[in-house]
Amino acid sequence: MNKLQMPKVSVVAPQMLKKNSTTNSMYLVPVNYDEIRNNIQEFGLLTPLLVNYDYEIISGNLRHQIALDIGLEEVPVVFIDVPEEMKDVISVSTNKFRVKSIIEIASEVRFYEEFYSVGRGIRTDLNPQMKVVREEKDNAYKSIGQYKVNKIKSIQDKVIKLHGDDIEKINKEFSKIDKGEITLNELDKKLERELLKKYNDVIVRSNYEYITEKVKIYNSSCGDLFQLEDRSIQTIITSPPYFQMRNYGIGKNQLGLEKEVIDFINNLCDLFEDAKRVLKNDGSLFVNINDCVINGEYQSVPELFLIEMKKRGWKYVDQYLWLKSNVQFTQGKRSVRNFEPIFHFVKSADYFFNDTWLSEFIDENNSVSMGTKMKYPKLVSGLDFRDNILTHSGSNTLELRRKCLADANFLMEHSATYPLSLPLIFVLATSKPGDTILDMFNGTASTGEVSVLTDRKYVGYELNPQFVMASEVRLSEYDLGEVA
Repeated sequence: MNKLQMPKVSVVAPQMLKKNSTTNSMYLVPVNYDEIRNNIQEFGLLTPLLVNYDYEIISGNLRHQIALDIGLEEVPVVFIDVPEEMKDVISVSTNKFRVKSIIEIASEVRFYEEFYSVGRGIRTDLNPQMKVVREEKDNAYKSIGQYKVNKIKSIQDKVIKLHGDDIEKINKEFSKIDKGEITLNELDKKLERELLKKYNDVIVRSNYEYITEKVKIYNSSCGDLFQLEDRSIQTIITSPPYFQMRNYGIGKNQLGLEKEVIDFINNLCDLFEDAKRVLKNDGSLFVNINDCVINGEYQSVPELFLIEMKKRGWKYVDQYLWLKSNVQFTQGKRSVRNFEPIFHFVKSADYFFNDTWLSEFIDENNSVSMGTKMKYPKLVSGLDFRDNILTHSGSNTLELRRKCLADANFLMEHSATYPLSLPLIFVLATSKPGDTILDMFNGTASTGEVSVLTDRKYVGYELNPQFVMASEVRLSEYDLGEVA
């Protein structure tokens, strides 16, 4: 019976050994360096270094450095015969069980991708060395985890697109994860936003308006609706920026970024002053607004807004609750908020309201109405979009984002939209074909699409030119008359 031959251990002076340049540049000094150093100083080097016959270290750079630091005269080594083309991959693979920082893991991923990727179509069964390379890379990625590998590659790719192939900048971003400042996924999303902004700074114009016979979207504030005549708008449907919840990329002084909720309320209500002038006497205003939690308590944003609007002369006639399917998780000791209020304001008691269209509306589950099988059905206040009962129950930007990139060559950043069915209900209930609908916070023209579909005219106001461009992409498939 053949006995298993153990590798022969030799001893050499540490000064005779050469560091492995590949792994020396990849791996940082570990946080427990002092602990390892003290252990070696007390008990000596118990694990031999792996060394090739040129005295270059294959595995053991750290132990070698400690031996030099504490003045060991000899270190144990095992000489191995390693082909030159396999030296680096073996060096890296011997470190696979080491506890590593994200920076070190990213270095490994770069190493394998650059030097040991086997191209598609190459038969590893005909080349034993290629087979070893493929197996070593697969095993390494398995120990790291494919999700982490993909995120690391995605982050590195984004940093290179943002700053060029600069290893210091790449490591600077990954160091934020090692310091606990951000997670891998959060860093990837942050860089995606930075990349979008950099890309769009070149593509998106500084000012952009979309004007046709049936649709007019102005790249300006809705605080002054000077383009509109008195009493020219039948219905206003809008969703202003929420307080302390989202940055829309239109400057530091944008609505919603105020420090105090009362300042936000006053600024928001100021914007609706000129809306009174342009709204018809029998017209309606619908405002979608939501609350937020700060320091453990809700800020009563909808309630404060409602009170202030009533003080300014608006008549409050109804409130709808948008029951949502795509809910954001609510932190803390409270329920998950799965609704947003929509207030219905008018100028006079003699406002136009028509719900006879419900008699032809298919709503078997009573998601937005009651009595649809009776002669006179009615809308209900809780508009239930939770179980995909209505068409377009969620955000409607996914397909639009794809079209913006394919048709107009820019990356759309907007994501906070309501489902098309929501403004559709208000358009049908408070206006007639041929009327003009206004959205003072246009976004990507969800209300505009509904207006066009129901044979209404549309006016939108939007401060971000990118969103106006996205609106054009959204509406371009419809017959809007000649472009001005």
